[in-house]
Amino acid sequence: MALLKLPMAWYQLNILFLAPPQNFWCVKPKILSQYTDDEWRDICAPKIEEHPCLIFDPDILAIAPYMDRALIPLVPCQKFVYDTSIFSRTIISDWNLVCTRHWLIHFTQAVMMWGVVCGGILFPMCADRYGRKNPLMAGIVIQCVAGFLTSVVRQYWIFMISWFILAVAIGGLGVVSFVMSIEVVSGKWRTVIPILYQVPFGVGNAILAGLAYFLRDWRHLEFSLSVISSLFILYYFVMEESPLWLLATGQTQKAYEILEKAAKINGREHILKDMKHLFINQVQKQNTPGFMAFIKSKSMRKNTVLLSLNWFCTGLSFFTFSQYLGYVGSNIYLAILLSGLISIPGCLLCLIIITRFGRKTTVWVFQIISSFCFLIILLIPKEVFANDWPRLMVAGIGFAGLSGAVPALFLYSGELFPTLGRNAGVGGVTTFARIASMVAPGIVSLDEIFADLPLILLAFVSFCQLTLLLPLPETKGLPLPDTLEDV
Repeated sequence: MALLKLPMAWYQLNILFLAPPQNFWCVKPKILSQYTDDEWRDICAPKIEEHPCLIFDPDILAIAPYMDRALIPLVPCQKFVYDTSIFSRTIISDWNLVCTRHWLIHFTQAVMMWGVVCGGILFPMCADRYGRKNPLMAGIVIQCVAGFLTSVVRQYWIFMISWFILAVAIGGLGVVSFVMSIEVVSGKWRTVIPILYQVPFGVGNAILAGLAYFLRDWRHLEFSLSVISSLFILYYFVMEESPLWLLATGQTQKAYEILEKAAKINGREHILKDMKHLFINQVQKQNTPGFMAFIKSKSMRKNTVLLSLNWFCTGLSFFTFSQYLGYVGSNIYLAILLSGLISIPGCLLCLIIITRFGRKTTVWVFQIISSFCFLIILLIPKEVFANDWPRLMVAGIGFAGLSGAVPALFLYSGELFPTLGRNAGVGGVTTFARIASMVAPGIVSLDEIFADLPLILLAFVSFCQLTLLLPLPETKGLPLPDTLEDV
């Protein structure tokens, strides 16, 4: 199940390679064909870096080439040429997403995040009603088909439709695959699995950077990701339905058969008799509180509100910084590769800290790491060192901090909610992280106002989150509440 995090990482972050920072300038008018391309770029605007969308009036330049430039009016450029020295083809060059259409770049990523939110709501509803396997397989198929479509369509609006459908599938797969992972384990593995589940996301970042380095055409990259993702269709032949869901819906015989098969494969046949005894003694069904019940409860209201705010801050930091990585250094491939590789030990370190020092402390430690990394990046000058390696290294450590904070906060949230209603509680507070993901593209776009403004805001949000953790209790070593009354 954790391997499904690979395509989630690819599609949520590939906007960095689909629409990277790309230089462009006006096409040379025919009436000025006597100039070379370099000469044209020198004379077409006051400073092409500051005015790529405007040029001196070509008609005036043609008849008065030596006229004082201050007297020549600037006019909008009608057609553009794109720098292909790094990226041979992007969605920017395909659909001219520059100047007055530049906002569509951030809108494209916002649509991805909106789709992830919708998928995270729709697929769990289907999974609760029809089981985990069928919605999961439907999500895999939809992801493959939509991924192929995005790589071949020629109209931007059709691309956006398939892009949104792809995002819905990704959002659904993220929730259902995680639920499948934790529903087939118990005991100490309920702590280990949610953390190890995050590791493939970092691996996915590294793979994406490698593929993008060799595939500089966005259509080739998108097509390749779809081909690799299609391999997950084979899950249909090896994956079983969740025994826990079968038990919850009264399908005890099917659940027993699946667990019997698993016990034989794992060499645990001796527990089959105990399993059968447990299946015969059905537990009486109890009413499960919804998310609003925790908001109304005096004992849970404070924790629920604070957790919701913590998840919003974490989601905003994680998704904004993920998209901002391409701006940290001069080499976008190296930036994404390092962030992916460094996030892997971040998750493993989280596993060590969380078992020794508790959930709240672990979240605190990783948030402090990421907060200070945001500030340190601001202090390191850009384009002074080769490949901006100090900025990239600090950015990688910061991303590792965020990668460790997410699973730690997830476990912490689960232990603050009672057993009856834990899914509703955790699902409710984590929704705020998905809401934050929709805001992230807008935060990244603030770099047009001031290059370091996104990082300044992230540092501010991260330090504010540290204060939001203070009133929450530590759960290490405490018995988990079973009902709302036990809290």
